Amino acid sequence: MCARTSDAIARLLACTWMILLCACAHTPTDPRERLSRYRAQAGLPVADFPYVRNMRWEALGDQALAVWPRRETGFLIELPSPCHGLDEARAIRIGHGDGRVRTRIDAIRVLSLPGSPPMQRPPCPIMLISPLPTPGLALPDELRTVEDEAQ
Repeated sequence: MCARTSDAIARLLACTWMILLCACAHTPTDPRERLSRYRAQAGLPVADFPYVRNMRWEALGDQALAVWPRRETGFLIELPSPCHGLDEARAIRIGHGDGRVRTRIDAIRVLSLPGSPPMQRPPCPIMLISPLPTPGLALPDELRTVEDEAQ
């Protein structure tokens, strides 16, 4: 009977350990959790990055977003104050005067919210750009595409 009990306890511990490992490996779905994770993994701030068409993005609340110009290249963009509607936006535009997105020069513009007609809201200036170690991050499944100026 003692051997059966120790086998049962060993199996229970193994299952518990696997559950804990899976829980630690999950990708946070809450934007604040993802923002904290991105901040912890972001590199030193940079002045700019190249703008590319069909850039993908993810809102991280109303004061930050993550963008991926390419699948293997990501950046955390932080704004100095809340950008109305960013956390719910369906479409945004990112300023890029000379083909580069720059801090303190370019801005994010929310174009549309769910259930609302498209409209341009005031621009939200970019305060900080930090590179993300994309290979070390689990990218979200539902990234949106940045609207291009020509659209």
